[in-house]
Amino acid sequence: MRLKPKRLILIAVAIVVALGGTLLYLRKAEGGFSNVFSLTYWRNHWSGLEMYRPSVAYFTRGNAEHRDVCLTFDDGPHVKGAPLIMDILKKEGIHGTFFVVGIRVREHPELVKRMIDEGHEVGNHTQDHIRLDTLPLQNVKAEIRNCEINVERAAGRRTALFRAPGTRVTHDIMLMVKSMGYTTVGWNVGAHDFIPPTTRQLTPEMIAEMNTTPKQVADRVIENTKPGVIILLHDSPVTAAALPTIIQKLRAEGYAFKTVTQMLAELPKPVTIVANPIATDRYAFQKFPPLPPKKPKAPTKPSQQTAVGAAPIQP
Repeated sequence: MRLKPKRLILIAVAIVVALGGTLLYLRKAEGGFSNVFSLTYWRNHWSGLEMYRPSVAYFTRGNAEHRDVCLTFDDGPHVKGAPLIMDILKKEGIHGTFFVVGIRVREHPELVKRMIDEGHEVGNHTQDHIRLDTLPLQNVKAEIRNCEINVERAAGRRTALFRAPGTRVTHDIMLMVKSMGYTTVGWNVGAHDFIPPTTRQLTPEMIAEMNTTPKQVADRVIENTKPGVIILLHDSPVTAAALPTIIQKLRAEGYAFKTVTQMLAELPKPVTIVANPIATDRYAFQKFPPLPPKKPKAPTKPSQQTAVGAAPIQP
């Protein structure tokens, strides 16, 4: 049976449209056009593993069929940024997910308790914010456990969500994190709002980041947001100033704001997690040991800097 010319034209047009749509999708996807010939990509795409990998309990993005986004805030709590951000989220009726660092929880436990009390999720971002792929596994475990102890002391809650500093992990680290009962959380859109400590040797890139404006932060987030993305922010005053614009513009585009656990529950194969279950061990609500007095740090020349990887500070 020979197809009529008109039918052949329609079929050709349909193929071109489908191919164009696929290429457009791949252009915006992580990995871009290189995914075309990747069997792993297509297997993960059709099986849902590009969103959540159960073998290592790794959550990479939300369901793109839902016009939702997730606001996550790393490296706090900082007293100059976290309260401002929580004030804005409370005013807008939005809950976020905060990945906190244990040494900062010790300094401002009241901020972590406020996060929990106001319905936000608190995740584990290690005790000392060391790049975990530079540490032995036993030190990685101590980094995670020490941070959890500090959250327990601050708010009487445990943490079930984890994000590695710089998202630098190995497969073995992810397996260990899963064995500790954690779900590792990635991100898709970065605001580049991180302000590095001034005691470190600054690169031109770091200096540029320090000069970031609220408008630049908001523009980066808004321009790169797609359904299901996890947005990486930090709890700095610059981010707080950018947050109202981010919320207003994304809402105007029809986006809703969800927490990490809410997005996990909306996956094609839902994952149910309680972000901050009540702590039942001996650390919950114990008083923090007194912090040692802070000593001013002398500037360190690049040639004198020591490598990271020392044993983590005990809580």
